[in-house]
Amino acid sequence: CIGCVEQHFSRVPGTVLEQITLNDPAITRVMAQDAARLAGIVAAIQTLPEGYDTVIGSEGVNLSGGQRQRIGLARAIYGTPKLIILDEPNSNLDEVGERALSYALTYLKATGATIFVITHRTNILSQLDSLLVMKDGLLSMYGPTEQVMAELSAKAKTQQKATEVATSGAAPLSV
Repeated sequence: CIGCVEQHFSRVPGTVLEQITLNDPAITRVMAQDAARLAGIVAAIQTLPEGYDTVIGSEGVNLSGGQRQRIGLARAIYGTPKLIILDEPNSNLDEVGERALSYALTYLKATGATIFVITHRTNILSQLDSLLVMKDGLLSMYGPTEQVMAELSAKAKTQQKATEVATSGAAPLSV
């Protein structure tokens, strides 16, 4: 029912398939392959020596940060959970990985899933319906993404103008 992508991919000992399914006997290979397809990691898996049966990690093949992150995304979305929590899901992704994440988010939203995204990278925000901004651990803003982004932009412009006014009136230092 719940899927999660942690900020730092935590491996379980074993194969790519076991990384995605967490050794869940109720999950079929086809379900894991569907999740890998949604996460955009199938091509990379196919290049591994034994595909989904390749042992990864300290005892096997090492993956790049982006590949690990996309396997983590596949783990989070296999079985089509109704609640997905993504903690910095795009921190290690290249452009191809970003597109795969965007596709996965679109698909999951279409299934009716509720998705929480925690991020510092703003390029993913356009995929979200609502945005909650925290400052110093407190709720700063909340609402439809476009509205909150407009408010943030307006605040940034106001702050920039205030900084320009403060610095333009400063007297030069003499030595």
